[in-house]
Amino acid sequence: MCRRKLMFRKLLLSASLALTGLTGGVAIAQTDDAIIEDFAIRPVMRGVQLSPDGQRIAYRAAQTRLGDYIIEVRDVDDLTAEPVRLGADRMSITGFSWLSDDMLMVNFEQQVRDQVRDQNQGVYEYKRAIVRADGEGRWTEIYDDLSIVNDLVDEPDFVLVRTSRFNQDDVARIRRQGRSIADIQNRDFYRMNVNTGATRLVMNAPARFSGYIFDLDGNIRIANEYDAASRTFIYYTRRPGEDSSWEEMYRASVDDYTNRFSVLGFDPLDPNMIFVAATNGEDTASVWLFDLNSKSFVEKMLSVEGQDIESAWYSSNPDEAGQIIGFVYYNDEGRQEIAFIDGQEAALHNSIKAAFPDSDVYITSRSRDESVMTVYTTNWDDPGTNYLIRDGGLEVLGHARANLEAEDLHEQTFVTYSARDGRQIPAYLTIPDGEGPFPIVVMPHGGPWVSYRPSPFDEWSQFLASQGYLVIDPLFRGTTGLGTDHWLSSFGEWGLAMSDDMDDGITYLAEQGLGDPDRAAMFGWSFGGYSAFAASVRSPQVYQCVIPGAGVSDPIELRAAFTGNRVLRPQLEQGYDGLVTVNMAEDVSVPMLIIHGDLDQRVRINQSEQFITELDRYNKPYEFLVLEGADHFDNTLGYDHRMSMYQTMARYLREDCGPGGL
Repeated sequence: MCRRKLMFRKLLLSASLALTGLTGGVAIAQTDDAIIEDFAIRPVMRGVQLSPDGQRIAYRAAQTRLGDYIIEVRDVDDLTAEPVRLGADRMSITGFSWLSDDMLMVNFEQQVRDQVRDQNQGVYEYKRAIVRADGEGRWTEIYDDLSIVNDLVDEPDFVLVRTSRFNQDDVARIRRQGRSIADIQNRDFYRMNVNTGATRLVMNAPARFSGYIFDLDGNIRIANEYDAASRTFIYYTRRPGEDSSWEEMYRASVDDYTNRFSVLGFDPLDPNMIFVAATNGEDTASVWLFDLNSKSFVEKMLSVEGQDIESAWYSSNPDEAGQIIGFVYYNDEGRQEIAFIDGQEAALHNSIKAAFPDSDVYITSRSRDESVMTVYTTNWDDPGTNYLIRDGGLEVLGHARANLEAEDLHEQTFVTYSARDGRQIPAYLTIPDGEGPFPIVVMPHGGPWVSYRPSPFDEWSQFLASQGYLVIDPLFRGTTGLGTDHWLSSFGEWGLAMSDDMDDGITYLAEQGLGDPDRAAMFGWSFGGYSAFAASVRSPQVYQCVIPGAGVSDPIELRAAFTGNRVLRPQLEQGYDGLVTVNMAEDVSVPMLIIHGDLDQRVRINQSEQFITELDRYNKPYEFLVLEGADHFDNTLGYDHRMSMYQTMARYLREDCGPGGL
C-alpha cells in the first residue's frame, strides 16, 4: 500500500457520528406497485452537490416516475423550505456543476431526429448554459464543447476552459460543406466569466497536442501527441511559465500491449513529481511516482496482485480540485476501496464509514471551509442514500430509489472460479430468496474491453433475482483491470474461450449446490447481447433460452464502423474476431427474446434485424421487442422502456424459456 502521507488537515468529525433524520419532500413514499414497476421507476434524486460556500445544495430531482428531471436548489440552513426549481421545456437536463457560490453550469440534451445517421451520431443534440442558482435572471447559452480545465481558485468569478467555440449550428454548416469536424476543430484555452459566459483567449493549443494536464498551481505542464508513423503516443512536459519549451518524457507504442502508461495527476508534495498508472514491465498496472526532471520512474506507490490500479481519488474540496488524495482498488470481497495517501482524509473517511460498515461510502461534495459535506452510500440493499454532514451528525437528504425497500433486494456476493483451461474468473452473484439450487441467469457485461465492476446495487441483477433467478455476472477474459494477460487472452475469442468462461460459471454454481445446470438462461446487453447470440449457436448447448439486448450479431460489420480510428483499428482487427453469429443461424438450438432500441447509435438495430432475417430463413423461434426511442446505453432507457422490457423478460423466462419455462 502507499507509504507516503501528506500534511494533516483539521478533522471535521469525531470517530463516531450521530445519525439524524431530515423530514422533507425529497424522497417519495413506498408505493403498492408491483415489484417490476418499482425497478422501472427512475431515481428521484441524483447528483447532489454543495455550493462551494456550503450555503446551498443542488441536485437533479425527478418530477414523475419517468424522470423528467429538473434541478432543485435548497438553502442548507432551511432544507424544508420551498426549493428554487430550474428546468427546460424541450430539452432534458443531464447534469450540472457549480461554477461559483452563485452560478451553475447545466448540461442539456434533446432528441432532434428519429433516425441514426452514423456510428454514435445523428439522434441527439447537446447544449450547455449558465444560470444563477437563485433562479433570477436569464439562462446564458455557452459553447457546447466547453470543458472546465481549472477552477482558478484565486479568481472566484472566472474559470479556465477549453473550447473550439463551435455550437450545433456551426457543426451543421461545416458538415453541409463536406468538411470533417475533426480536421478543423482545435480546442484552445479561454478565461471565462462565470456570471456572463464571456470568454477571452489565454493560449492557443497546438493542434498536434492533446491530453493537457495542469499542475496544482494551474500551469499546463503535460501534454501528449500521437505519432502516426511510429504508432506511438509521446508524452511531453514543460516547466511552469509561458515561455518554457516542451520536452519529451515518455513513449508508449499502441502496438506494445504490455506497455501501458497514463498520467493520474501531480504529487501535492512536489510539483515536479507526478503519479502515473503503468505496467513498467509487469502484467498489471501499478501506481508509480514519476520524476518530470529525470523523466524516470522513482517509486512504486501501490500495487494489488491480479489488478490494474489505474484510477485516482481526488479531493472534493472546491479549493483543491484535481488534488489526488488516494487510489482506487478492489478488496477480496470485490468491493471498491480507496488507498489514501492523505492521513487526514483516511481518518475522515473511516469515521463516516463506521456508521455504514457494510456500504460503499463516498464524500460527494464539501464546502471550501469543510464545515459541511454531502455523503452518498450504497449497498445491495441500499440503492443509494444521500446525507448531509454538519455539526458532527448525519442528516438524510433523500433516497435515490425510495420505492425499493431493503426486503425487496437480494444479497450480492463475490466469488472466483476456474474456467476449463484453468484461468481464474472473478464473478458477482446476486442470490434470490429461498433455498437453492436456483434457476440461473448468466449476465455477461458489455464492452468487452472495459474495467467492469457492477455497483453494489445493480438494477438488472436485482430485478432478475426478484423473479427468483440466481444471477452470475462474470469478469470473463477480455475484462480489463485484471492484468494484460487477462485482456490479451480474449483476442480472436469472441464466442469461443470468452463464452467458455461464461458457461463454466454454470458448472461452478452447480458444484456449489447454488444453481440448477438444467435451468439456465443468458441475458446480456451490447457485447453481452453478442454473447447471448453466440450462446444460441454453441454446442453442447447449456442454456434453455437466451435474451440478447442491443446485441452485436456481426462483429466484422461493427469493427468496420471504427475504421476511422487510426489508433484502434489494428487492435480491433486482432481482437474483435471469433464467431460471426449472423452466419450461423442454422445452428440456433434454443428460443430467444431479442431486445433492441430503435435509436441505438452504438450498436445499430440492424445488427438484430439481420439475425432475425436469418432466423426466419431457418424457421427458428424468437420474439423481438423494439424499444421505441431508446438509444444504446442504460441511461437512455426510460420508465416506459424498462416496464416493457422487464414485463416481457419476466413473462418470457417464466413461460417460454425452453420447455415449460425457466
